[in-house]
Amino acid sequence: SYSIASTNKDNKIRLLIKKCPNGQMSNYWFNDAQENDLLRIEGPKGTFFLRDSQKPLLFLATGTGIAPVISILESLEADETYQQIQPIYVYWGNRKSEEFVWKPDFRKLNVSFYRVNSQPFDNWSERVGYVQDVALHDIRNIVDHDVYACGSNAMIQSAKQQFIGKKFPENQFYSDAFVQSY
Repeated sequence: SYSIASTNKDNKIRLLIKKCPNGQMSNYWFNDAQENDLLRIEGPKGTFFLRDSQKPLLFLATGTGIAPVISILESLEADETYQQIQPIYVYWGNRKSEEFVWKPDFRKLNVSFYRVNSQPFDNWSERVGYVQDVALHDIRNIVDHDVYACGSNAMIQSAKQQFIGKKFPENQFYSDAFVQSY
């Protein structure tokens, strides 16, 4: 399963795919895929989509979990009827700086965007830690937000547990956990 980074107005499907050692599909995409290969695609089947709300939005993503966040934000950017009223925050975490493969460039949306490396590196001047910890440190009234978390199951479970511990309503936490298949 892969999350789609493109919007419904794009005429191509855009996927973010991480190369996983011994990953069946990862091996195909990076080593065997050829132009004009015939692929059968099903979906989308997920439940990770933006709900109607008037609350500030907080997106947490790890790795390629940024893909549906890109799709959601670029859809809002392209929507001529969308009027941003509340703040939008994006915390995107990776292990290596070269894994940050997307840089937002919005003209209409006002998005506070934070790249978070889980490990400190030389020449890394941005945030260090886990996205859920950094977001909790930054955002005082977490209960006032709708939270969308996509990426590693460990991040999602940790975020949900920590947020609920801060009296965050569970029905305002939407998630899509990524798991590797071999």
